[in-house]
Amino acid sequence: MRNCLKVLPLALASLPTFAAELSQQDLGVTGALVSSCAGLATGAFPIEGSLFDWQVGKSSCNAASTTTPGQQLTASGSYSQATPSVQADSHGSARYGSVGMYAHFRANASAGFAAAESTAGWTDTWTLMPANPAQIGQNAVVSFSVHLDGELDGLPIGNSYTRIGSQVWLNNAPVWDQVFRAQGQGQGGYPFHQVIDQDVNFAVTVVLGTPFELGIFSRASAGTAGAGPNWFSEATSDFASTLTWQGISGVTVGGNAIGYTLSSQSGVDWTVAAAPIPEPSMALLLGGGLLALALRRRG
Repeated sequence: MRNCLKVLPLALASLPTFAAELSQQDLGVTGALVSSCAGLATGAFPIEGSLFDWQVGKSSCNAASTTTPGQQLTASGSYSQATPSVQADSHGSARYGSVGMYAHFRANASAGFAAAESTAGWTDTWTLMPANPAQIGQNAVVSFSVHLDGELDGLPIGNSYTRIGSQVWLNNAPVWDQVFRAQGQGQGGYPFHQVIDQDVNFAVTVVLGTPFELGIFSRASAGTAGAGPNWFSEATSDFASTLTWQGISGVTVGGNAIGYTLSSQSGVDWTVAAAPIPEPSMALLLGGGLLALALRRRG
């Protein structure tokens, strides 16, 4: 056990620097982030990519960001209190093109809107150049997709919600009609279970030859759907395996497909699919401080 613990500080030192909760606004023109939190919220649902609605001083968050393609980030958050009882935790992973998110909570509803959530995503600055130079300056529709794979579960006790959402951002603003969300509630006697394994299609309008910022931010969350009564609720949103970029399916002008080349600030080739985030790994255990606990138990 002693030899293992000597290695731990070196492993931790190699991880990205962690900070408080991050949002899309913190990335600038290019970058990827993961932000995982748990605590007591207000009961609102901020859009994916924005900060969550935590009550002041009643949450625990960790987050990380990067501008390095291929670098995988991890973050975890947990919150607990004895009376009224709250146990909530979340973790997530992110890199350009792939993210994973997980949130779980169990709480007495008299505590208020207990919740856990993990937000992850990326943004990059693109320039699309048409094969026909005469089309520079014209509007074009860029179609692309992501693959979403995970499960939503609400136990048949109390009143809980479980939710997954993905929001497209263009030039530092959400594109309101380019969003995917799924949600359900577990209530007294009625469980909720939904498996999601599908491609989700999006499209945005851009100007050919002009740089633009394009991002996708997603959030897995679970929490109390109705605060007040003295009963327990429990739910999980498990998308820890991945949400993965599937590439560009087409660029059209006036409904007609065109040839084009793409350059990006990050250097990532967004015309092709990204590799999925792996299952929760040693890096995630290190990021959440769980490895030290596991080693201590082994000793």
